[in-house]
Amino acid sequence: MSHVWKIGVKKLIEVLRDLKGEAHLNEIYEKIEPSIEQKDSSWKAVVRGNLERNSSDSNAWYGNHDIFELKEKGSGIWRLRTNCFREEILNLQTKFYFLTTGKKEHRDINYEKYTWNIHNNNKLKKGDLFIYRVSQKSSFNKQFYFFGAGKINTIEVADKLNNPDFKEGDVFGNIIKPLEFNNSIFQSDLKPSDLDHKGPTWERCFDNYGIDDISLDKFLFILNKATDKKLDLDNEENKVQIQARKQIFSHNFKVSNTIAKSIQTRGHYQNFFRKLVLKNYNYECAITGIKTKSCLTAAHILRWADYEDHRLDPQNGICLSKLVDACFENNLIFIDDNYKVNLRDEIKKDKKLYEELKKYEGIKINLPEFKECRPNKKFLQIHREKIKIKPLV
Repeated sequence: MSHVWKIGVKKLIEVLRDLKGEAHLNEIYEKIEPSIEQKDSSWKAVVRGNLERNSSDSNAWYGNHDIFELKEKGSGIWRLRTNCFREEILNLQTKFYFLTTGKKEHRDINYEKYTWNIHNNNKLKKGDLFIYRVSQKSSFNKQFYFFGAGKINTIEVADKLNNPDFKEGDVFGNIIKPLEFNNSIFQSDLKPSDLDHKGPTWERCFDNYGIDDISLDKFLFILNKATDKKLDLDNEENKVQIQARKQIFSHNFKVSNTIAKSIQTRGHYQNFFRKLVLKNYNYECAITGIKTKSCLTAAHILRWADYEDHRLDPQNGICLSKLVDACFENNLIFIDDNYKVNLRDEIKKDKKLYEELKKYEGIKINLPEFKECRPNKKFLQIHREKIKIKPLV
């Protein structure tokens, strides 16, 4: 028996998808009404409320799932927030998945091909959409996370002649429309209930073989939480960040001057580095503890201009407030091998600056939980010894 309380997000997504992704509120009512066997005067309010609570365009948005959009305030026209995959999402044949990647044995090339064995899972088809997931075991900080999305194109049987390590039943899907998320979504950013997982922990939430079929509301939840509302898959920023992601997975941290020859391209690589480092430090200045994102930056220990091979290296970055970063870059602040803060005597020439920073002298900086993300001590030594000291003006 259908009741008013069953008119949830999944039902509204189904209705809007059937209405080509966009409809006036009255059309949504008309589509839903026949399925309600026991009506009362509240059912329309329930529909409207669920739209508004799951849309950042509404004052009633509850700040998490951002699945619907209001075409224009006061218009009454609602849309699915399909981001850059509108055509695929409105195709009723499209299915949605989490694809786990990150292990060497997966033999994946992120954003190019994904491998699996059809004897373990034979659900993926051409045209399906997916979100990339890295498991806890493969993650650099031991939290699973989602970092990008794409579309399965052609599916090919592995050629054993060229791929002798492939087993019978192994196939790979070629990927098109790759999308690197602006903000990776980590385990700590979510609750199990966000993905409809029952229980207080994530145990048995994901499939052991790495392919999880998911509902469209889950796909839209992660997609829109991780990206801007409007995206162009062909823009340079997306392409640069996809390349940076591939390099991070292969531990290749080099960005040559030839590749980063333009200010814009260089900026895209630096933005990727920033989001990586700030996440490692939980968006908190390692020295002052400041947490306001607009006041934080990812400081390179070895200067970008001088060390091509370490421009994307997470161990070459520290999350600092902008004031502390300026002092670090100009060698007024150093960090020793015990990760303690040292102030140079020159800083005392500016009494106000010294007064602001002296309380941090000798303290140990806040470090990422996992060693793989902590500042490389060799880099800190080079920073102390090799970079010329800029005098105060």
